[in-house]
Amino acid sequence: MSEAMISIRDVTIRFGNLVANDRVSLDVNQGEIMALLGENGAGKSTLMKILYGLYTRESGEIVINGKTMPRKFAPLDAIKLGVSMVPQHFMLIDSFTVAENIILGEEHTLNKVLFDKQKAIEKVEWCCTEFGGIQICPEQRVAELTLGAKQKIEIVKALYRGTKVLILDEPTTVLTPQEVDELFDLLRSLREKGITIIIITHKLHEVLAIAHRVTVMRLGKKIATFETEKTSAKELSRAMVGKDITSVHVEENGSEYEKLEPCFYLKDLNTKPQGDRCNLKNFNLKLYPGKIVGVAGIDGNGQTELVEVLTGVSPLAGGEIVTGGQCITANALDNMRALGIGVIPEDRIEQGLVLDLTIRDNIIIGYKQDKRFEKRGILNMKRVNQYVDDLIKKYDIRPARRSAVCRFVSGGNQQKVVLARELERTGLQAVVASQPTRGLDVGATQFTHGTLLKLRAEGKAVLLVSSDLDEIMALSDFIGVIRNGEIVAFKKASEFTKDEIGLFMGGSNVDEVTECQ
Repeated sequence: MSEAMISIRDVTIRFGNLVANDRVSLDVNQGEIMALLGENGAGKSTLMKILYGLYTRESGEIVINGKTMPRKFAPLDAIKLGVSMVPQHFMLIDSFTVAENIILGEEHTLNKVLFDKQKAIEKVEWCCTEFGGIQICPEQRVAELTLGAKQKIEIVKALYRGTKVLILDEPTTVLTPQEVDELFDLLRSLREKGITIIIITHKLHEVLAIAHRVTVMRLGKKIATFETEKTSAKELSRAMVGKDITSVHVEENGSEYEKLEPCFYLKDLNTKPQGDRCNLKNFNLKLYPGKIVGVAGIDGNGQTELVEVLTGVSPLAGGEIVTGGQCITANALDNMRALGIGVIPEDRIEQGLVLDLTIRDNIIIGYKQDKRFEKRGILNMKRVNQYVDDLIKKYDIRPARRSAVCRFVSGGNQQKVVLARELERTGLQAVVASQPTRGLDVGATQFTHGTLLKLRAEGKAVLLVSSDLDEIMALSDFIGVIRNGEIVAFKKASEFTKDEIGLFMGGSNVDEVTECQ
């Protein structure tokens, strides 16, 4: 490695009483891949937003490629020095083509008036070829592309502007395993071209797979910097959370599922087709009290539709939900809530929270008719505040202030707010957990897993929908594999191998399908 491309010295920033970065120092060498590792809320993204000019530091020094930056500078100043940042939530115009998005703001013109579309396409094609043969079609509409392809556009946009330092904020959160492999191959290719890369992440195995060095942050402070060749996942996790992280798994109790009485029987469920989405087709599945049933499958095979049916978002076109002697065909939201179903939604930001409301207000959404707090249509705010304070303590929500606005709370703590609201409802019988740890760090993931296992121990039925096979296999008592809107295999988790699940997910071994009992 050569001299430092980025030098950060004693940088501090506060948001109110919260010290988001506390005298943080960091050097990033030219042509290396540096990982910035830490729990949600550790200050990683904040530090990089200061480097990119989105936030203004209170104190400290930043040097980019030998140039000392003023305390206040804008992203345009950073871009001119070769620093680009790919955000976690992409900033693209869906109705534009790939080329139009990439050259936006730096358009080529004919006669200084007309947009030279062909010149733009040729420049984008050259850029894709020059930097490792990036596979994207310049003339395709962005709205038609996968999240992995959209991420490539953001990267090419930075390369088009001559980036020397590429910052990626949680780049693998929304990607499939195959897209993660493609991204890492691309980053290695860019590094060989001399581009410096900083990855903000909380995923230990990815750090060890791609980075040369890793800097760990915790509670706004830099803990240490490690060379990945000389460290381990255990050492990094201990530095992240201040203690060893243990894995969780279900305990076998020897009972056969044929002897269990289901509390919910999803019988021959069908949903209406919606565009390109995969509808449910004669879908059958049973949920058992005190058991976790995992649903594994490639994204887009009906998992979202299943969750929407159980939470009353999408109506049934056929079939019924049988529970307690009732046959439910009108699965409206109020009906499903009345049956005692709580939901941990796939997207906590879009579906689980109102970001501009406080922790307290998000926790009591849907509780306005709860007899514990309501009398003649009026909420008893003293009881509400005490209830929320108790849940903040029970779920270890940080900051521990009911008045904190959820938009400014870390992802892991946002998820805890959702858990507190959904799992503390009166009459809870079953929980639908959809991608419950997506985007969470190891500490928040362990907390979420422990919470699901606690529900299991309390006799609640849990439906776990996850694209993470390791998570499915570690937590589930039974596993059902979903493909094209149907359950194609179902049996005890201990009877499945990971390879076997993968074959069913991909469409192999169809003749050997185990019928869902």
